[in-house]
Amino acid sequence: MVELLKRVFKYYSVDIAIATVFLIIAFLFVYDQPTLLSAIARKVGLASAGLVYYYITRYIKIGVINWEHPYDKIYALAILLYIGIVFAFG
Repeated sequence: MVELLKRVFKYYSVDIAIATVFLIIAFLFVYDQPTLLSAIARKVGLASAGLVYYYITRYIKIGVINWEHPYDKIYALAILLYIGIVFAFG
């Protein structure tokens, strides 16, 4: 688990820092902080639940997949599209 966190912070440290800064800025300028926090928690929870559901159903139907060049891009675009839809309409 510690190794996973080290890799996440190694590759996404700038993204995490930018997200943290903009979240603080959003909390400073919004009138109703609990509503913003509730909306963010709802969208993150919905996105996470959908990704877990997608992974479990894919694993049950297909099993372990060795993603290679054309499929890894399609898979990444499908996940990105799903996350975009959740955050746009969730």
